[in-house]
Amino acid sequence: MAHCDYCGTTILFGGVKDHGHRFCNEECQQGAVLLAVSEQIPDKVMADHVNAVHQGDCPRCGGPGPVDVHTSHTVWSMLVMTSWHSKPQMCCRSCGTKTQLKGALISGVAGWWGFPWGLIMTPVQIGKNLVGIFSGPDSSEPSAELTKIVSLSLAAHAIRGD
Repeated sequence: MAHCDYCGTTILFGGVKDHGHRFCNEECQQGAVLLAVSEQIPDKVMADHVNAVHQGDCPRCGGPGPVDVHTSHTVWSMLVMTSWHSKPQMCCRSCGTKTQLKGALISGVAGWWGFPWGLIMTPVQIGKNLVGIFSGPDSSEPSAELTKIVSLSLAAHAIRGD
C-alpha cells in the first residue's frame, strides 16, 4: 500500500501523483512545494535543527525532552456511522502517553456503537494506542516522523523568508 508523501496517510485507492511524489488528496498535493524546498536543505543544517528540537523542551508542557512524534488514535460511532483518526503530536514521552491513554479511553467508551466499523475499528485504535504507550519512538535518536516535521517547518520558514 502507498502512503501520502506529505501527511503519511495510507492510500488505498487513487491519490494524486506529482513530480515523483504521491499524495492522498489535492490538499496534501499543495505540500509538494514544501517537500521540494525541504529536499534542498543541506543535511548538516537539517540534522542540527532536528537534534535541537529532539533535545529541547516539550512544546506542550515545557518539560525536558527528548521530544518526538507521538500519535494518538481515536474512534467514535453512532449506529451506522463511525469516524476514526490518528493525530500525531510533537511532544515529550509523558505528554504522548497521556494523549494515547485519552484516545484509548474515548475509543473504549464511544467507539463500539456503530455497525460494522465501530466493532472493527475500536480494538484496532485501542491497540495502536497501547503499542504507542508501551513501545513509542526511541528516545536516543530522532524518529523519521520528527525529521519530516522539522524539514517541512524549515521549508515553510525558507519560503516565507524568516
